[in-house]
Amino acid sequence: LVDVKYYNKTDTLALVGDRTVGNFIEFAILFLPLLWINALFVEGGCKESFTICIIYVLSRMYYPVALTYGFAVLLSTVPGYLIYMYMFARIGWALI
Repeated sequence: LVDVKYYNKTDTLALVGDRTVGNFIEFAILFLPLLWINALFVEGGCKESFTICIIYVLSRMYYPVALTYGFAVLLSTVPGYLIYMYMFARIGWALI
């Protein structure tokens, strides 16, 4: 399974590009619907969603840098998970 996910281990630039796109798509599948639902159903959600989007994009921009230079990739992925939890909570409270 590792050989499938990291098929181009010898070419660092190709690996970083491949994993960056893959990671972004994996996160976007959940992020985009949550962002829109938050903007539509949470009070003050439009401005909040814009701020969340900026934080999310900045954390995603750090991912290829962390992967290239061997820094902690978690500094890029953990903010995404925290944003998910925050939006789930806000949407849940708005629906109650």
